[in-house]
Amino acid sequence: MIMNGSLLVQKATQDSQLEQHGSILFMYLLPKVPANLVSSNITSTSFDVAWDVVEDASGYEVYLDGLLETTVYASTYAVTGLTTATSYDVNVVAINETYQTESAQSATLTVTTA
Repeated sequence: MIMNGSLLVQKATQDSQLEQHGSILFMYLLPKVPANLVSSNITSTSFDVAWDVVEDASGYEVYLDGLLETTVYASTYAVTGLTTATSYDVNVVAINETYQTESAQSATLTVTTA
């Protein structure tokens, strides 16, 4: 809605980010949260993790035990260099590099190496 040359935003949701540049207010949509994380190919030192593709995401940040492991541009990642018989927590964040926005973290997937 435009009123007297000003942009009036009535409601911002968790799915958007507001940013003001001078007198112009921009609203960017945030990528959805990655869902359905699954592990496969579990060995004593590695495993693969995959998740559903997120529309409008240009990439994904993969977190291992709360620390950023890497940024990938596909909905899979091979986690390597791990310790035998150890549990790891994996989370994924969808990113949109064009708008410099990101989703909230996915639900945690816990994977134990063999």
